[in-house]
Amino acid sequence: MRTLKYILASLLVPFCLTSCDTAQDWIDTGVSSPYHDCSIMEYLRGDQYNWELTVQMIERGGLTAMFEGTDPDYEKITFFAIPSYTILRYLWDNDLKADIAYRNPDYLITDQKQDGGTALTTVGGRKLKAYVDKSSYGGVPDVGAETMYLYSYSAQTQVPLATPDIQPLNGVVHALNYNFVLGKI
Repeated sequence: MRTLKYILASLLVPFCLTSCDTAQDWIDTGVSSPYHDCSIMEYLRGDQYNWELTVQMIERGGLTAMFEGTDPDYEKITFFAIPSYTILRYLWDNDLKADIAYRNPDYLITDQKQDGGTALTTVGGRKLKAYVDKSSYGGVPDVGAETMYLYSYSAQTQVPLATPDIQPLNGVVHALNYNFVLGKI
C-alpha cells in the first residue's frame, strides 16, 4: 500500500509542475475612466443593449428632464440604474393574468350568485367579465390547465380567447380567437 502511495505521488508531482503556466498573457486596454461628458440620460441612451428599457421607463414616467439635468429641482441626482434585462425578468416573472379572478365553480358565469371573475368595462361602455377556470388532471380537481375566458354581458355571449397574457413592453395583450366578429362584444 505504501509503495502505491509513492507511485501516485511521483506521478502527480511532475504533472502539477508542468500544468502551471506562469506566462502573463494579458492585453493592456488602457485606464478606465468613470467620467463621461454627457448627462445621465445621454449616457443611458448611448448603450441600448443595457439601458433601452430603462430609458423607456424613464421617458414613460415623465422623468426625462430630471435625467437630462434640466429640471431645476434636480440638477444633480444619484441613480441606481436598473438594466433592461432586470425589467424584462420582472415582467416575465410576474403573471399579469393574475389580476383576473377565478370563477366560482358552483355557479355559471351568468348566474346572479356568481361572485368570481373580474368585472371590466370597455372604453365604449360595454360590460364584460373576465375569469379563469382550473381544470382537473388525472382525476384530481383544480390541478390541471388554467384557462382564461371573457363573457360579454352587453352581447350575452362568450368571447373566444386564443392566447391570453402576451406581454409586450407597455401592457398586456389577451388575443381574441379568429372567429371573433367585430362589434359582437
